[in-house]
Amino acid sequence: MDVSRVSIHLAENEWGNHEMERIARQYAAEHPARPLIVHVYEHAGWWLSFLFGAPGVPEAEICGTANDMASLSRPVEQFRPKIARVIELGTVRRPVECGA
Repeated sequence: MDVSRVSIHLAENEWGNHEMERIARQYAAEHPARPLIVHVYEHAGWWLSFLFGAPGVPEAEICGTANDMASLSRPVEQFRPKIARVIELGTVRRPVECGA
């Protein structure tokens, strides 16, 4: 199964897992590609990836994290082997005004 992926870099004044999820959900709502991974980076190096539209996986389920000791959900782990190809949609860099 093909999966689309976008990378979003937050502005300097944006941080936190709730903000990362909000921005990932906003992007997913505005872009129809499914399944979709929204990979969100904070300026300090932390990142989270959220999965949208994958069969059997809840919306905005975390599918990747900078925390290399994190455990991912069972639905995500079961979906991963089904990924045949990742289609890169590009990179979005959010300006400081976005986090104002």
